[in-house]
Amino acid sequence: MQQSERSASRSDDGALVLRSLLAITRRGLVDARAGDTQLSFTDQSIVMAIAEEPGIRSTDIARMFRLNRSTVSRQLSSLIGLGLVQELPAASGRGRPLALTTEGDTAFRTTLRTLQQAIDTHLSEWTDAEVARFAHDLHRFDRGSAES
Repeated sequence: MQQSERSASRSDDGALVLRSLLAITRRGLVDARAGDTQLSFTDQSIVMAIAEEPGIRSTDIARMFRLNRSTVSRQLSSLIGLGLVQELPAASGRGRPLALTTEGDTAFRTTLRTLQQAIDTHLSEWTDAEVARFAHDLHRFDRGSAES
């Protein structure tokens, strides 16, 4: 195979990865919004970050998702207004630590359950080895993007 053929094939494969990730994200968002709490993709991402790291601060969330701090602030105001997120007393002046409320934890777990069911359905025909390889490769892909 010529270099230009390999390059075109890799480019086509990269485009397929992009289209697939966008489709998965879109479907996941629709599935997750079917519940009682209607959260945007950004809302869901912020809630997940707080669930995974209680005490995280808004500046950390902005950096994690490469969002403008004002965007995170606006989303947090909405989530606080919905009763899903709360600000905790701060030990230092670097912003307030965040935590999920009981309602926020319930919304997070419900969303996670819905998304996990969708993933399990999609992978039901795969072998255990195929699922393990996919999980490994996807994790590797995600870690690579976090380092850039």
